[in-house]
Amino acid sequence: MTANMLLVMSGLLIIMYFSMQQILQDYVLTRLQHDAESLISVVQQDENGRWQLEASQMSTVYNRVKSGHYYRISVNDQIITSRSLFDTRFPVADSALWVSGSYKEQGPGKETWLIWTQQANKKGQAIMVWIAEDIQPVQRQLLGYTGYAILLVLFTAILLTFLQARTLQKSFQVFEALRQNLSAIRHKETEESGLDIPSEIMPLVREIESLVDQLRNRIKRTRHAIGNLAHELKRPVQLLAIQQEEGIDPSLEPLEDIKYIIDRELRRAKISGSHNAGGEFNPAEELPFLVEVMRKIYPDIQIKLDQGSLIQRLDLDRDDMLELVGNLLDNACKFARHEVRLKFVKASQHYVLIVEDDGEGLDSSDINKIENRGVRLDETTKGHGLGLSICKEILNSYQGKLTFLHSNLGGLKVTADIPVEKGAGV
Repeated sequence: MTANMLLVMSGLLIIMYFSMQQILQDYVLTRLQHDAESLISVVQQDENGRWQLEASQMSTVYNRVKSGHYYRISVNDQIITSRSLFDTRFPVADSALWVSGSYKEQGPGKETWLIWTQQANKKGQAIMVWIAEDIQPVQRQLLGYTGYAILLVLFTAILLTFLQARTLQKSFQVFEALRQNLSAIRHKETEESGLDIPSEIMPLVREIESLVDQLRNRIKRTRHAIGNLAHELKRPVQLLAIQQEEGIDPSLEPLEDIKYIIDRELRRAKISGSHNAGGEFNPAEELPFLVEVMRKIYPDIQIKLDQGSLIQRLDLDRDDMLELVGNLLDNACKFARHEVRLKFVKASQHYVLIVEDDGEGLDSSDINKIENRGVRLDETTKGHGLGLSICKEILNSYQGKLTFLHSNLGGLKVTADIPVEKGAGV
């Protein structure tokens, strides 16, 4: 950052130096032109036909030897020079003999002459005027100012670097506090409070907090799922152990239960892992693919998706939504006879996911029980009722709710409501 700033300032100094040099040169040239006009006006021809110039009619600077201000006037074969030239030859460039304009020449010593040549006619005779000024003092003065400017730039760069480092250090203290807060969450599963967060990074803080909440809820659901899976596997494994201890030939029922549990978990993994993990949830893109996966798992069930009302994008976690929809569809297909319907719409204050089937349905008393973890109403159907409980946990993290009603198809109608403020849809 400091190197770039120095590079830019150096470029500006170079541009400023040459610009000031040109401005000063133009100023000197304007003065030389004025003096040349004065010389032409005061040079006169005497009664003998010779041209003369009264030194008193010009500035006294032209009378001092090597004053840095010089002139030369040429009329026919007559040459008139300023007293300041003394015995110094006036450097006249071959290309500037009888052409008006300006050029530079090296003068006596270390002088650098800026010369202006001008041609005029007076009394029918051509007069050529060369007038010069030593611009070396002006150039040295400009270099001195440039040196001061360089020192000022260096001081400014050092000061800005110090102030920038101090500002960044103060700003990064907020991120250090955030890091400690995240570390406390990771080690203690508690959040530190009292952070003075600047408004500029508040959106970042909110995104981090949202991510932490999602990860916490996902870990919680994963722990519950693993615990319930272990609890479910425990019964068939214990039955096999008892049969082995009693010397009874093991029956196929425990093995079939274990195989079913493994197949079910693999099926759920396939449902939630259909695309890349994470990101926003796009119902219009994700749900058709999910329905195709479910049709392959349940080829005898006709799954109908209402695509006319699908939303393009939701600011909701994709994995959460796929797990929610996948569990509801899996549960509906498991109990349906022939048909399952899926609909995802936006209402005034919430998003609504509706899944219904044409199964046998449930009594009102049974509907109140299916939200409880581990309750399975139909013992003849493989399952443990955890799918709906997982859906309820997901909705709780979004302040949503899960409701159960009787479907017009004859089976169960499950409705998931998600508040609009938890995700912006397009």
